[in-house]
Amino acid sequence: MTELLSRVHLAPPLAVIVDCSDPDMNASAVCARIRANTKPEAMVVSLVNTANGGDGHRLAASTVDCIIHRPFNPERLLAFLRGLRADVAAQSSTQTPTILRYADIEMNLGRLRVERDGHPVLLSALQFRLLLCLMRAPDVVHTRDDLIAAAWPPDAEVEPRTVDIHIGHIRRAMKRAGADVIRTVRSVGYALYLPSH
Repeated sequence: MTELLSRVHLAPPLAVIVDCSDPDMNASAVCARIRANTKPEAMVVSLVNTANGGDGHRLAASTVDCIIHRPFNPERLLAFLRGLRADVAAQSSTQTPTILRYADIEMNLGRLRVERDGHPVLLSALQFRLLLCLMRAPDVVHTRDDLIAAAWPPDAEVEPRTVDIHIGHIRRAMKRAGADVIRTVRSVGYALYLPSH
């Protein structure tokens, strides 16, 4: 673990894939340590065995961005990783970064940064993608299925409650610099909303 953490500081990764198939491993603690020691935009991906009782449920949703159940098609994992690399290449080749604004929120897509009233808002890569979905159409109520499609890989098994947990993290991070900007529409989903906007 020490070697891994020192390596992520030397060369910040786009993603860290953690094999969480050992039943004696405290997967949530390991993933939480990796999450704490990587940049917010780095994805933490967990590999779990479906055959031994669905050990993916031991993972706290806040510690991983994606859970991949074995057996899985390696081509799909490679396509997912190539997509991450392509996203970064596209962002770095852009001359002027795209900036989305809503009320006092500014989202810089080129630098993968979010600010609220001039204060940085720290989000994981997955939370960044969830907020991006909301920022692109702030007045639209996005269902949990919409948010899952926007933020997770196509083959990921995501429970609606996982979306709620990540939205809760975004909400808390945003409230450090202002009023609650995320509106919950019961049994439907989420939208951005400020009464003064």
